[in-house]
Amino acid sequence: MEKQRKVTMQTVADEAGVSKATVSRAIGNYPDISDSTKKKVFEVMERLNYHPSAIARSLANRISKNVGLVLPADDDFFMNPFFQESLRGVAKTAGKRGYDTLIAYNGKNETDAIKRLVNANKVDGVILMRSVIGDSTVNYLREIKFPFILIGKSEEYDDIYTVDTDNVDASKKLTDRLADAGCKKIGFIGGKRDSMVTIDRYDGYIQSLKERNLYFSSDLVEENEFNKIKGYESMKKLLLANQYIDGVVITDALIFSGAIDYLSSIGREKDILIGAFGAESNSFNKDKYRIVNVDVGSMKIGECSCEKLIDILEKKDVDRLDIVDYRIE
Repeated sequence: MEKQRKVTMQTVADEAGVSKATVSRAIGNYPDISDSTKKKVFEVMERLNYHPSAIARSLANRISKNVGLVLPADDDFFMNPFFQESLRGVAKTAGKRGYDTLIAYNGKNETDAIKRLVNANKVDGVILMRSVIGDSTVNYLREIKFPFILIGKSEEYDDIYTVDTDNVDASKKLTDRLADAGCKKIGFIGGKRDSMVTIDRYDGYIQSLKERNLYFSSDLVEENEFNKIKGYESMKKLLLANQYIDGVVITDALIFSGAIDYLSSIGREKDILIGAFGAESNSFNKDKYRIVNVDVGSMKIGECSCEKLIDILEKKDVDRLDIVDYRIE
């Protein structure tokens, strides 16, 4: 006689065409799971004669009081001042609201890291620390209807909750500052091209050049990894290709740190006016360089993201998008 297959929560998920986390949340009667999805899950459970154990029901209904953070899958994250300050803001706010912060990190795959947290019911909601085009983690969380906040903006979706600064406007005004100071040939150094923050800050830079009818060519733009070494290399390449460049917009604190190291190595600290995002978070001799800084309020972004997520978890009304003010100094 053929042994009957053991029916598990994963079996139900496979039959219903949903994730295991969705089955768990359907059993727990979570409001973020639609009635139609719950109906489909319960029909499969009845057909397979699946009765969740008391432990499974307890897990499904459990509120962990944990906020999950997904760290980007690269080692330089831990050195980036923006993420450090945002993380502090999240942890500080979570503690005030009676929640703990649980960090997920996988050096190869961010989505796998978050699946571990979600499937084990370790967190009630998630904060994603950066926005990239085609992010599989965003797709996964949307698919299972799990509460999350995206720091940055989404190019693909207008139905997710986000916290951001107006990067296009900030970059335009920063480039304007360089132009107002007399710069005629302004370069741009950014991070990866699939990063929304790079895209927005590049767009603001281009808007300023067009409005002022300033010179532009593709060799004025360098985009690379978000780290200090690539910042050094990008500034070197930019200046070798553009002898008379007199201003540079830099989109990231780590890139900025490497870029000014190169200027120092060739004795051109005062020759070029630097407009940088996050320069205030670096330790350097401010009298040695010419710097215009954009402070995007990194800690405030973290605080706002956590407040927004917990408000959602506590069934409060929130706006889809919150914009945190920046400051140019």
